[in-house]
Amino acid sequence: MRYSRYVWFLGLSLFCLITIIAVRTPQTVISALADPYYGNSPQQTIQHFWQLMDLRQTDLARDLLMIPEGSLDQKEFREWETRLNKDPLLSLQKLEFMNSDSTISQGVVVHVFWTSPIEDVQYVTFSMNLRQSEKGWRIERIKRINNTL
Repeated sequence: MRYSRYVWFLGLSLFCLITIIAVRTPQTVISALADPYYGNSPQQTIQHFWQLMDLRQTDLARDLLMIPEGSLDQKEFREWETRLNKDPLLSLQKLEFMNSDSTISQGVVVHVFWTSPIEDVQYVTFSMNLRQSEKGWRIERIKRINNTL
């Protein structure tokens, strides 16, 4: 009787693995295992992007972008990269999505709230377009809508 729980655990593990592979393509499963932040949704990708920016891992955040060199979007990213590297006390408080996943072609509007011990809570609104690629969702446009910072 004691060994039967190990058999049940092994059987349940195999069932879960087979279910994951049956529901998802093998490429998606392997990508998700290799990159735990591989997003199945645009919201996860945007959340991960801003978390990386908050952690000042801008090189990893840049990997989530699919923007052309010299574009206004790249300029916007570099401005945020500079701002965050200059002010180590500035930190991400929360993200607020203003529309759902069903309007991806029109863009996702996001309020990004920043806080600092010496300043009040500030927010910036962005319009972000995403596109599905072989590496998951990637940001192809990032545009600031308001300028409160």
